[in-house]
Amino acid sequence: MIAGLVLGLAPGFTGAGAASARTLVLDLELEDSSGEPQSAEHAERLKRVSAELRRALDAKGYDVIDDATTAGLVPPGTQIRTCNGCETDIARAAGADLVVFGAVRKISSLILWIAVAVEDVGTGRAVTTARGDIRGDNAAAWSRGVAWLVEHRLAEHAPAKR
Repeated sequence: MIAGLVLGLAPGFTGAGAASARTLVLDLELEDSSGEPQSAEHAERLKRVSAELRRALDAKGYDVIDDATTAGLVPPGTQIRTCNGCETDIARAAGADLVVFGAVRKISSLILWIAVAVEDVGTGRAVTTARGDIRGDNAAAWSRGVAWLVEHRLAEHAPAKR
């Protein structure tokens, strides 16, 4: 479950080779335990920061598969963080070597964190996991959190593009 993710490293990516690792980046999900009323802004914000995550990972060397190629692969209503490994099957169907997924966990309007996992599709093992705390349930804080995770935790694990 994504809630248990902490910064960690697996013994190395063993998929199709570091130079050819096509990467599927699934949309981030919201895990809200705040007890506060749901905001309609959250769905749009999740789409926006998921797109930011794709662009940032692609810029750092992950060979991110475009959204048009992967549209419709995740069945409606599927929660990746609780689907018992379905992310690997979805990534395999997309022709990916790596799959990236994660969640924004809202504890309150002030306290949130973002957790992201990168998995090797061939083995199902974690390449890396990362988590960063953010302050503020707003678009700017979520964007800064994603940017920080990519820059300080995920970029160093990027396979080189061909």
